[in-house]
Formats: sequence, structure tokens, C-alpha cells
Amino acid sequence: MRPGALHLSRTVILRALAIAASLAYLAVTLVLLDAVEPLGTVYAWLARVMVVFGASFAAMMILPPGRVRSWLKLRLAQHLFRHRYDYRAEWLRFTRTLGDGADEALEPRIERALADITDAPQARLLVMTPSGRLDAAEAASWPEGAAAGCGIDFARAVERDPRVLDVDALRAAPEEERGSVPAWVLGDPSIWAGVPLVHGDRLTGFILLARPPVDRRLDWEDYDLLSVAGRQVASHLAEAQGQEALAEARRFHEFNRRFAFIVHDIKNLASQLGLVARNAERHADNPAFRADMVTTLQDSVQRLNDLLARLSPQGTQRPDPPRVACPRAVLEAIAARRRAQHPIALSGRSDIQALFDPARLELAIGHLVQNAIEASPPDEPVWLSIDRRGFEVEVTVLDRGRGMSADFIRHSLFKPFTSTKVGGFGIGAFEARSLVAGMGGRLEVESREGEGSRFTILLPFAEEPVSA
Repeated sequence: MRPGALHLSRTVILRALAIAASLAYLAVTLVLLDAVEPLGTVYAWLARVMVVFGASFAAMMILPPGRVRSWLKLRLAQHLFRHRYDYRAEWLRFTRTLGDGADEALEPRIERALADITDAPQARLLVMTPSGRLDAAEAASWPEGAAAGCGIDFARAVERDPRVLDVDALRAAPEEERGSVPAWVLGDPSIWAGVPLVHGDRLTGFILLARPPVDRRLDWEDYDLLSVAGRQVASHLAEAQGQEALAEARRFHEFNRRFAFIVHDIKNLASQLGLVARNAERHADNPAFRADMVTTLQDSVQRLNDLLARLSPQGTQRPDPPRVACPRAVLEAIAARRRAQHPIALSGRSDIQALFDPARLELAIGHLVQNAIEASPPDEPVWLSIDRRGFEVEVTVLDRGRGMSADFIRHSLFKPFTSTKVGGFGIGAFEARSLVAGMGGRLEVESREGEGSRFTILLPFAEEPVSA
């Protein structure tokens, strides 16, 4: 029977040989024990102990378990099988090592997955840095020069020619053929091979493999399997790096989003204070106006402090959940602060209750009122009203300003950074709708050019009494 025609499990053969070796060891031990029987009772007992311990010690010293296993695998592959590796078993183990262990970092799993293929006792991952170098993914004792990393020239050379490196062959090659391989790699005899991790045409890392227990030269199967495994590992590493970059981009996006809202609020505050200043020229002698102006200034200072708190990294606390409250109180507070800026008319029932977060509702209505003020003539009031609509409570902001076209409402009104106003940010309506949706409500819009606009916030109706 030719060797290539034998279709037996490598694991079964390996275990059968291990059992046979164990039985042979026991047989030899029994023969030795029988040989010392004629020495007498006392001496025979002592001789038996010495035989058992001596045989065990010899077995451990001459045939270490890891070395025996590697030696048997190598000899089996050479004499019984067509290929050195059981590719199905190797690939299943490789993918299982990479995919399992969600609580373990990816780097140790990569090192272990590559080391298991060649029975290497150790492996070290070097990752590509933004500067173009290959540096150790984590601090470790092996190899000693890993902390120095590999320079840009070596990384570029590997990226141009991503072949598995036979370090022993490089050591024996003339110096001019060694290229840019670092001296610490060639000078460490425990380093056996190097596997480039290439994703697409980009080098993401490099794996150094320690010498296996049974020393041998790399052959074509090692090159092929390690090369394919390196590309698979590179895809995992690139995906992890992409996820990290995406998470960082999301953090920046969230900061930019908050910053955009804050800049919009600052612009609204500047507009409010500008209108208060202009109205002060005409109504400074009116005591009621002065009282409203002081209220507006105090509110503006408080809102500026709140904006600074929101801009800080610690200012990302979640809003309060919706609760049963009266929307009329929110409208009265807004009207009291804005009357020094622009005429505000308030109507509606005060006994209607809804489910909402007062802070978020006040912010949403504030955006809509500011837009209404900017769209209205100076003497035309902005109307705020409350009414009941079935199982919902509607809070309306009405103005008689320049209005909006149906096309603008459909395509641009709730699109950030799109505005018909000079210097506008186009964020107010977008944020108002987001705030209302976050409370389980919805925002409706009606508008006609030249006639004005009506924004209606619909909130869930609540029949529970309002707590004190």
C-alpha cells in the first residue's frame, strides 16, 4: 500500500502509538522487576523501588511529553501521510482559537493560533504603527529584542514581498542577502520563522515564531499554511483596528454633534440678548420691561453655564425619564423669559396633564419660539397654546411670519445645517423633533409662505394628578 493511499485519522494513530509506547514501557519495567526477584526480600523491595523511579526519571529526561508528541507527529507525517498537516483539523483549531475567548484580548489569541500550527512554544505579534514601524503588541519577555521593534525599512520590504521568513536560512545567507532584517532577530537562535500579516496589499503586523520542540527546516507546506493563516489573522487584526477607529470616530462625532447644538444655542442666546438690547432703547422706562429684562439676563447666564457643562466630557448624563406634569407651567416660564425679547401671547388650559420631561420640553419649545421670533415682524406676537386632542396633548407655537414652502418642509426643515435664515445653523427644528421623539411624542408642521407657521408638539395625555 502506498503511503498516500492510507486514510487514517492522525489523532487515532498518534494515540495508538502513545498507548503502545506506554505498554512497552510497562513491559520493560515488569521484566526488570522480575529480574531483581532473586536478590532476596529486603534487597528485592529496594531494587524494585529503584527500577520504578529510575525508569520514570529516564522517561521524563529522555522523552519530554511535548518533544515526544512533536517527534511522533513529524515522523507520522513523513512516513504515513501525503501531507505534513491535517488541514481540516488545523483550520478548525485555528479559527476556534481566533474566534473564541471574547473576554481575552485579540493579540494573545493571534499569537496562540499561529504558534499552535507549528507546535511553537511561543509567538510574538508585532503590529504596524502609524509611523510605519512594527512594534510589539504587548510587553513580554520573549524575544529580548522585541521591545526595539522593527524599523520602517523592514516593514516596507515585507509589505513589498510578503513571504514567510525562514530565519535560519537568513542567518546562513551572506550579509547582503539579509536585507533590512533587524540584527536582534538574526541574533536570537530561539526565533525560527516570521509570518507577515497582510490584509489586501497593506501590512498590518508580523508574527515571530519560536523554534518548535523538534527542530526542522521550513518546507513548502509550512510556507503555504502559514501564509494563508497570516492573511486570515491580518483580516481579524484589520477588523479590530477598524472597529477601534470607528469607535473613536463615533466619540468625535458625538462631541461634534453636541458642539453643533451648543453653538446653535449660543447663537440663539446672542439673538435674544441683541433683541433685549434693542428693545431696551424703547422700553427702558417701563418697570415691567425692566423686570422681564432682568429675568431674561438671569436665564441667559444660567443657560450659558448649562451649555458649558454640556460641552465637557462629563456633561453626557442621560436626561430624566418622562413624568406626569403640566405643560402650561413650561409655557409660562418660557413666555416670562422671552417677553423682553419679543411679544409672547399665551393661551390654553392649565388643568391638562401630559407625560414628558419638563427640561427637554422647555428646550424643544425654546428652539421653536426662537425660530418664530426671528421669522416674525417686531410687533407681531408669537402665540403659545395648549389643548387636548383625543389621547394626546398638543402644545402649539404659532407665528405670523414669512412662513415656509412645502418643498422646504419636506426636504430641508429637519435636515441639520440647512436654513433659510442668514447665519442660521438649521439645527433648531432638528433638535426640537429629536427631543420630542425622545419623550414619546411627535412634532407636526403647517406653514404657508407669507402667512406664518404652526408647530404642534403632541405628547401622551396623562390622567394622573400632578404631584406637588
